Amino acid sequence: MDLSDASSIERALSLVADVLRDRGVSTIEIVVVGGAALNVLGLVRRPTRDVDVLATASPSEPSGPTRLEKCSTLPAALADATAEVAEALGLDPRWLNNGPAALLDHGLPDGFSERLTARCYGTTLVVHFASRTDLIALKVFAAADSGIGRHTKDLATLAPTDDELRAGVRWARTQDGSPEFGTALRGLLDHIGCPIEESTDDDR
Repeated sequence: MDLSDASSIERALSLVADVLRDRGVSTIEIVVVGGAALNVLGLVRRPTRDVDVLATASPSEPSGPTRLEKCSTLPAALADATAEVAEALGLDPRWLNNGPAALLDHGLPDGFSERLTARCYGTTLVVHFASRTDLIALKVFAAADSGIGRHTKDLATLAPTDDELRAGVRWARTQDGSPEFGTALRGLLDHIGCPIEESTDDDR
């Protein structure tokens, strides 16, 4: 069963929060990207198979950015609550997973943590959703990396500006500097009819 829209995604997250509360778990904060973030923020409306957890999060100083930590594995309490909700709603056991965690290895777009949008689910789960700017950058990388498919469709729906695409391309090249990936990026830009160059001297 897919998570069909923003309401179903938020219902599942709220149920996770309920399970955490019932088990006496302290608040857990996570960073979510991908289709779930696009749906909840109202940027795209489409079914999604899962909720992609990029990192765990914790607040820094009151006026400072949120601190992110690579989510190599989901916190045990969160994983257990997720499994219980999966069974209750008929979702895939890995409907909430840390699939994109490796993106932190080469660095996120500058200012990523300052642009997060936080939503509280009950008193035990805080979800920080990536911004439109950063979701576009992540989609550029994913679309070039995986070929024409849902990521490309999401980009078309988002209708990014040339500046947003240019920033996305610049960041994507920090994730993979290989000639093959450069070719894939050019193919992606050609496919979506983008007039910008794949790279400039300033991007190197």
